[in-house]
Amino acid sequence: MSDNSDLSAFGAVLLAEAEGISEEMQDWRRDFHQFPELAFEENITASKITKVLESIDGIEVISGFAIPTSVIGILGQDLPGPAILLRSCMDALAVEEETGLPFSSCMPGLMHACGHDAHMASLLGAAKVLSLHKDELKRRVVFLFQPAGEGRGGARTLVENRFLETFDIGNAASLNWWPEMPYGELYLRSGVLTALSDKIHIDIRGTAGHAAEPHMAVDPVTMASHILIAIQTMLTREIDPREPVVVSFGQIEAGLAYNVIPEQVNIWGTLRAFNPKTRDYVQGRIETMTPAIAKAFRGLASVEYTRNYGQVENDPEMVERILSVGIPFFGEDGIKMLKRPLLSGEDFSFFSSCVPSVFMLMGTGLEYGLHHPRYDIPENMLPFSAAWEAYMAMKL
Repeated sequence: MSDNSDLSAFGAVLLAEAEGISEEMQDWRRDFHQFPELAFEENITASKITKVLESIDGIEVISGFAIPTSVIGILGQDLPGPAILLRSCMDALAVEEETGLPFSSCMPGLMHACGHDAHMASLLGAAKVLSLHKDELKRRVVFLFQPAGEGRGGARTLVENRFLETFDIGNAASLNWWPEMPYGELYLRSGVLTALSDKIHIDIRGTAGHAAEPHMAVDPVTMASHILIAIQTMLTREIDPREPVVVSFGQIEAGLAYNVIPEQVNIWGTLRAFNPKTRDYVQGRIETMTPAIAKAFRGLASVEYTRNYGQVENDPEMVERILSVGIPFFGEDGIKMLKRPLLSGEDFSFFSSCVPSVFMLMGTGLEYGLHHPRYDIPENMLPFSAAWEAYMAMKL
């Protein structure tokens, strides 16, 4: 029997075992989905993950490492050499759900609109399947259920607290479900996969007044409008159009009444870019333009610019290994290489900057994109995803 035949046969065994727990994974996913929690607040979620991991034979569970809501499972604790890390995020988004699912979010204004409910269920499934093969493992497998993946830098906190050294992580892998790509296909890229991702907060101050007497006030809403237009104009007139960069503002807070000019406006947004020099230039221009525009309208403005995530860089050797062992699992046409990196930000970058890593995308092919209030996932993909994660842990 050829190597590929051996790999294909083993993949079929893992998939059959994952199919055998498909109802459990579906129940886990729906439970997570119904009770979403924001970054660093994943207490209910962590409790549920811990309970499942503790029920799996051979798994050692460590709760609260560096972050109170982190959960770590270790399989093959006594095996020598560096471990492979499989990671899933835990947190939800501040989105009001509109799916109409019978297990929709019970938490007003919160939703698993990024698929982390499915990622967690899949990784738990992989842990349960791998436990059936614990005597065949050649290296330890560390399952990380990571808090604060959505813009709050949970991975940064773990890395700064020596998570990688403490658990002797040699390689790291993470699988995300991606709605814009065809169902069941795996997407990879060698080298840079995601963009630099930063957070921008602009605080604008004026003088409050009656809407009928704007000349007696200093209007921060007008300042905010001009600042937003100036930033977008700067991007299209000062940056080489062949250089990808995006600045989007998704949150504005101003005033409490329709007929009162407020004293203050706060705006929050994000920058995405690939070139550090482009990031430097845009940051500098925003910090220079914003107070100048406010001053021109007799107001004040300040910028708090936070460099949030670096770029996820996939290790070329790991990508080649994924291709080698993955084709028998997915089939010749089931793995695709991305030609261009994504403008998405991803805090897995803190792991990939320290150890050889690979971040993968698995297509779900559904209508609504990530962060949409009607976002959903195909639950019948859970066994396939879990089997692939288990397969990777055994074969990488």
